[in-house]
Amino acid sequence: MLDHDNLEEFADAARYDREDPSVTGVAFYAALAAETGGPVLEIACGTGRAGIPIARQGIAVTGLDRVPGMLARARRKATGLPARWLAADARTFALAARFRMIFLTGNAFQAFLTNADQAALLARVRAHLAPDGLFAFETRNPRWRGSAGNARASPPGEGLFTYLETRAEEVPGRSYVDADGREVRLARTQVYDPIAQILHWTTYRRRPVGDQEETTFTRIALRFTFPQELAALLDGHGFAVIRRYGDWDLSPLTGASPSIICVCRPRP
Repeated sequence: MLDHDNLEEFADAARYDREDPSVTGVAFYAALAAETGGPVLEIACGTGRAGIPIARQGIAVTGLDRVPGMLARARRKATGLPARWLAADARTFALAARFRMIFLTGNAFQAFLTNADQAALLARVRAHLAPDGLFAFETRNPRWRGSAGNARASPPGEGLFTYLETRAEEVPGRSYVDADGREVRLARTQVYDPIAQILHWTTYRRRPVGDQEETTFTRIALRFTFPQELAALLDGHGFAVIRRYGDWDLSPLTGASPSIICVCRPRP
């Protein structure tokens, strides 16, 4: 059981955008959206990092998220575009519409921590996906020290990928300048639960306040699903995987791949 709501990382939408300005994966999902022609549903849409570029292509986008502040920021950023932003839980939402494409990005699939959570998400996707539609998402490829392709793995503390291990010591990360012009330094600790397959990250943010240093922290839990486990999960919920990649360059999935990227169709 968690002692937090697993939404702390997303409570400050402006900070979220400042800390992660990357466009990783956006071109991939925008191309898929163009392939289907829309309409498109993005689950866990956040501030619209991926949904807004799709809407700029003239494709109707519905963004769904649990965090009102993220949705409010997305609405401000998407003024004039064919996009709507809805507050709902991905495990229980019901819309009077079907979509030619449904997707999750930012590794949001990992926020569904239990078998029941994953099953509920996939049932909602299946209910809202057009018969000829595409369902796409990515999740971090589970890796540990000594696993295949170790040499390509991100060093501890660098980027959003990590070994499945417990590290009690703080590992320094990147720094950035906040809205007040102060340098914010990031560090992280982590605890891995191999039975639940959940990695618990704590991110520390340190910034100057006068002649003192202020430290705040957020926590997030991430489920790691292994490739064959994921294939069985999708098959059991009525999806056929038609494309699978290990990175955004469309390379095949290997033990060294940082991601498992899946594009699925509903089975008849």
